[in-house]
Amino acid sequence: MNEHSGGPLHGFLVPSNRRRHLPEVVAEYKGEYTVIRTVAELLSGITREVLPQLDAVEVKHAPTIGDMYEGLSAELLGRAIPEGIELDVVTGFAHDGSGNLSRQLDCMVVRGKGDPIPYTNAFVWHVKDVIAVIEVKKTLHSAQIVEALDLLRSVWELENRYRSVWATEAPNDTVDITSAQRAFSQTTGLIAPSYGGLEALSAEDQMIFHTLVSEQQSIVRIMLGYHGFKSELAFRKALVDILRANVGVRGFSPSSLPQLIISGSNSIVKMNGRPYSAPLIGGQWPFYVSTPVNPMLILLELVWTRLDQLFGLPHLWREDLDLEVPRTLILATGERYGWHLSFVDPSEDDLQSLPTTEAWSPAFVSLEEFVVLQRLCAGGTVKVDDPKLLEWLRAQKVAPEDLCRRLIATRLVAMHGKEMKLITIDCLCAVLPSGEYVAAENNTGRLSRWIDRRIGRDRTEPSGG
Repeated sequence: MNEHSGGPLHGFLVPSNRRRHLPEVVAEYKGEYTVIRTVAELLSGITREVLPQLDAVEVKHAPTIGDMYEGLSAELLGRAIPEGIELDVVTGFAHDGSGNLSRQLDCMVVRGKGDPIPYTNAFVWHVKDVIAVIEVKKTLHSAQIVEALDLLRSVWELENRYRSVWATEAPNDTVDITSAQRAFSQTTGLIAPSYGGLEALSAEDQMIFHTLVSEQQSIVRIMLGYHGFKSELAFRKALVDILRANVGVRGFSPSSLPQLIISGSNSIVKMNGRPYSAPLIGGQWPFYVSTPVNPMLILLELVWTRLDQLFGLPHLWREDLDLEVPRTLILATGERYGWHLSFVDPSEDDLQSLPTTEAWSPAFVSLEEFVVLQRLCAGGTVKVDDPKLLEWLRAQKVAPEDLCRRLIATRLVAMHGKEMKLITIDCLCAVLPSGEYVAAENNTGRLSRWIDRRIGRDRTEPSGG
């Protein structure tokens, strides 16, 4: 591990192909469906109302204090779970079916059936049916982070043991890793291979690939502290100090660390394609970022992404044309014996100067890029060594390597040897009334809505505006 005082702090945010932002719940009331408010705002409102009441309770008994904040977390999660799927929020333990138990877990989002522990409110649940685990703290500072990391690691280890047994007992069962492959392509700019073609990747890219596949299947592990560090910068520095003190220790790699850590109003989130992803920065994977955006929103993004993967719930989200702007925290590089971690160390002024959100925009592309994208969208093949393509590019005075670089930067295309391939679900290209060329993922209709807004704005602007 080493410090990385320079380099980009932000500007790489790229969400997954299905954008999830400020979801809204539809509640049935007397046969009519009414949008009540965004779930993130609802949960934040409950927290603002209830948290001062819990903080004011004059109880010194630590287990009772813990029960209060765990109860609040269960209430929030219960309200966030969509109707129509059978899920529960419970406390207790996870097991792997082979006699191994996790440590006691504050909150688990689970499906299926668990075993109640007599004369308690706790359950024992099979790890294969655990969707998310939330370790709750009244206040999350360095000591509590270390404690929670250890507890959540027990879930990660239990899950890995179960997967190993399952792979041995059911070697012919397959897992759809499409979303992990897409996240890999968004991160590296390379078309992800099947497991049989991994040898074509560098050792570094193989490590990213394996980690993203693991993350796709993994329980969402969350650390939730209702109070915590006074600033985003202090939070970042504390986690960096913890990781620096555990170089080479099992359980401190990108795959074993929690997907989300919340301390007060700030979050540290993993860029694993579930739902956020980020391109390599100088060959390094920015796998942890920080953000001061509403933590309940980030929590919902992660949990609902997992629910959508399991149950297919696209109705949970209403598209939005704003993006969160995370700030790079940790860059990872795969090495022969493990991961090398670098830390981005900004100043307080650096963080304060960054926006928390920014307007989404499609990729504005050149004519040459537009032509290639159009051909790919139509199902055609584009190879960078195609003589006709090279002849045309020479006439356009465009270097092939520059064309490839710019197209990969759009996060719509990745390379498979000499061939360009789309990595989108539904790529759409358009020519604006201004004559500009744009392209984007449109599987949720986002580009269409952006164009409608853009054309409407242009029509209302005064002449010469």
